Amino acid sequence: MKHSNVILKGILSGVYIALAAIVYIYVLSTTGNKLVASILFSIALLVIVNRGYYLYTGKVGYLLPYEKGNVKMILETILGNTIGILAIGLLMNLVGVKEINEYASSLVSIKFNNEWYKVLALSILCGILMYTAVDGFNNINNDFGKNIIVILSVVVFLVSCFEHSIANIAYLVLAKTFSFKMFLYLIIMIIGNGIGAIAINLIHSYIKKSSV
Repeated sequence: MKHSNVILKGILSGVYIALAAIVYIYVLSTTGNKLVASILFSIALLVIVNRGYYLYTGKVGYLLPYEKGNVKMILETILGNTIGILAIGLLMNLVGVKEINEYASSLVSIKFNNEWYKVLALSILCGILMYTAVDGFNNINNDFGKNIIVILSVVVFLVSCFEHSIANIAYLVLAKTFSFKMFLYLIIMIIGNGIGAIAINLIHSYIKKSSV
């Protein structure tokens, strides 16, 4: 599979994830309505899958079976996602919306002070849902069906407090905090998201081969 402009497509995904994180935090901090906040967050993944942008949690599920260049593509995607998030996060921090910074700090405190094995488990579950969203969008023929699976997958992972590694980078930037422990936890989240997505993809692939 050929991949072009990976970093640029990754940056655009990071931009939309950061914007969605800002809206999510603002709605939660002002209304406390997690369902509405989650639905609004889904606009990011809807744009990403419809425009063909590169998001780590949407691409990592297809890492196996391995093809030349896949690892490079994944690393470039993470880099692009991070750059996009940093750009939007820094702009938002210049604006200085106190409610967003404070709520982001409270989210970060909860997420990055959990036991590491719980973080890994929550990340695997998120990876499963993100693969479900992207693969469903790619394979469901009905336009309503392919978009609703994206929305519902996002809503479920947010309502269930599963760990999305890239979204959590956005929360860190908005909270204006970082540490070595947080870096290690991000690695765990990235690995967990990958395990969940890759595992489901391999099972799906095996079922398809067995059915032929």
